[in-house]
Amino acid sequence: MMDTLLTILGISLFVPFFIQCFRTPWSRDTWPRQLLLTALLLQWTAVMYIPSVMYICLGMLAVALIIYAVCARPAFRLTPFLVICALYLAWFAVSLTWSVVPAKGARFLLDRGGPLLVFALLGCTLSTTAGERLHMLRQACHVAYIFIAMTLLTWLVSCVELHLYPWQWPILKKSIVGDIELYHWVFRWLGGLKGYTHPSYNLLPLFAVTSMAIALRKERAMPAYAWWLLWAGGAVITLLVQSRMGIVFALIEIVAYIILMQPTVRRAVIATMAVGCVGLVAIGGTLSFWRQYGSDPIRDTLTTRTWQYIQAKPWTGAGAGALNPVEICHTIGATDWPRVGAITPDMRVEDWKPRTRMLPHNQWLADWAHAGLPAALLCLALYLCLAIRGLRTRRLAAMTFLLIFIIFSLLEPPLYIGKGLYLFGLLSTYLYLKREEA
Repeated sequence: MMDTLLTILGISLFVPFFIQCFRTPWSRDTWPRQLLLTALLLQWTAVMYIPSVMYICLGMLAVALIIYAVCARPAFRLTPFLVICALYLAWFAVSLTWSVVPAKGARFLLDRGGPLLVFALLGCTLSTTAGERLHMLRQACHVAYIFIAMTLLTWLVSCVELHLYPWQWPILKKSIVGDIELYHWVFRWLGGLKGYTHPSYNLLPLFAVTSMAIALRKERAMPAYAWWLLWAGGAVITLLVQSRMGIVFALIEIVAYIILMQPTVRRAVIATMAVGCVGLVAIGGTLSFWRQYGSDPIRDTLTTRTWQYIQAKPWTGAGAGALNPVEICHTIGATDWPRVGAITPDMRVEDWKPRTRMLPHNQWLADWAHAGLPAALLCLALYLCLAIRGLRTRRLAAMTFLLIFIIFSLLEPPLYIGKGLYLFGLLSTYLYLKREEA
């Protein structure tokens, strides 16, 4: 019953979107563009919510894009991101020819290709003023505040149900309470204890908003306390769910904030050197703790076996949709898989359920194993496109999140997971939006 109530209360995440809809002065001449901007805000909101809603909102965004293209007929700008995205998806389509499960591969291609193409096309057609971009970032911050409030409220409710005082909640310890991992209790407002409670992917949208909100501070469009409240909320949730990656990302954000808020290049360089010295001393004094806290034998096993598989099939990989523990174990001669159990010789690759976890925890290794070296190189080119675009346009706040996403991609395959893929697409749209005069 409590899970249901919290899930219903979680709909409050969309309050800023509804307010924006009512406040928008809809015009008969510009309504297609207004509709597209509103749909884009809805997508930013939905990426913080349950994935099923996020998928539905993408369909609405695609419809709004089609309406805008037909009615407004905007100038189309061919971007390097769109070109490489098309090549990336085309190579996965080619890999269907040697995949033993082409039907699953086609579904995999549709699930990943559709969102990437929609966001890439948005960056090719939509232009925004500086005021519109700042306004959209402010709305995203409002959604983030509600996300933080709902998460902390859910944590307090869970403390009451578990008969724990808030100060008794385990911090920096890989603990289980009530036979359930801690992050299930904290994120249960996203569909219940068995809902979407993955700590890293639920925190990733919050890191995105906090990083890009530095641009609001730089433009004096957000007071200092508002940004610090946003950062502190994310840091507290990170500790509550015991996310090791989240701790690193929260530290990256505060370092980026200190450096980017300096008024001159000279002071930024001095701040960078000072933060670097303090960081080296802190890491040196706590290195043994972080080694122990960051150890993950399962992740190491997945990486080792994936690399063995890559050495066996470096150019072709498994083929779209065919990468799973059965394929890897049969190829390298292993007889078991972490958290899966025994992989017997009579198990078939075709019988493995799609979207099952335990993929290689590295985006480029996953692509390499999935469709060979060309897929990994094209994926790397997608990241490089965003990095070059961010540096050229000097959107350094967005580059902070891109840095976080790159580090995250070394530890997870985010382009294989809905929230990671959509955030990557939204980031590409934000970086490629053409600036125009007000």
